Amino acid sequence: MKRKLVEVAFEVTYKCNLRCSHCYNIKNLAKDKDELNTAEVFLALQKLKKAGVEKIKFGGGEPLLRLDFFQIYNHARELGFDVNFSSNGLLILPNMKRIIDNYIDKLQISLDNVDQKHDLFRGKKGLFSIVEESIKELTKHHVKINIATTLTNDNKDDLEGIYSFCKENNVARWKIMKYIPKDLFDNLLISKKDYETTINKLLEMKNNYAESPEIIVAREFNLIKTPKDYNDMQCFGGKSFFSLKPNGMVTPCSYIDNIDCGNIKTLSVGEIWNNPKIVEFSEDCYDKNCLFGDKCFGGCKALNYKLTNNPGCDPYCWVKKS
Repeated sequence: MKRKLVEVAFEVTYKCNLRCSHCYNIKNLAKDKDELNTAEVFLALQKLKKAGVEKIKFGGGEPLLRLDFFQIYNHARELGFDVNFSSNGLLILPNMKRIIDNYIDKLQISLDNVDQKHDLFRGKKGLFSIVEESIKELTKHHVKINIATTLTNDNKDDLEGIYSFCKENNVARWKIMKYIPKDLFDNLLISKKDYETTINKLLEMKNNYAESPEIIVAREFNLIKTPKDYNDMQCFGGKSFFSLKPNGMVTPCSYIDNIDCGNIKTLSVGEIWNNPKIVEFSEDCYDKNCLFGDKCFGGCKALNYKLTNNPGCDPYCWVKKS
């Protein structure tokens, strides 16, 4: 795959109104950290557009905590980007009028379980009810909702309930993502065996439930056995994607914050994209003896990096053959 920067995950703030158990950004969340100001964000977006970037996904922290967020969103849209943003849902209702008035037609909301289990997981009593009400209100205004669920030991047995919630609330897409742990001893990290069992269950649900929501299983290894689209299997970090942090620092992966590839405040996108660190990260790391290696190219590198401090073939792959 020829390297071409297409998509950027732009974390616009370190501020967050939750402290979720699984947050990969937890150590960075603070109110007093250096962040790009409005003018610097605008300039960064202009640099990205000039470099040929097509998609921007805003996140954080909680992007709605930025007072200038709607200015930023609109500027990105005016530049011609395909724009989306992720929220924990807590501030959707207070910002509903602004969401509608600014013609925001799609967004992603995090939901890791239903009822009190979601509240406990994210440390906020009543959060699930707020998210549910927010989704209902957004749907009334024809805003397309994507739900993002991080697969952990806490919710691996509750997936049918989350699916039912999504279906009942007219959610367009339900995306289940692998949990990237803090370390090998992280209790939220499910075992490789449980991961295989759970992913196969999700793939069965995907085949059985043809109606909305569309079920998106990130890094679904069974696609190797029944190929439909191999592209989703590989890691795009440094190939067509990078993560832009609130202070302007760029890393090749949202989950990895200690590979500093330069700052967009002082460097051009081209200089960052050609940084040896991001080029090295982009290199495929699959086992050349694996029969499926040329399909997934090693898969997601983040898990192996967190466990060994080196990018490498996804250690949770169960279909590797030689």
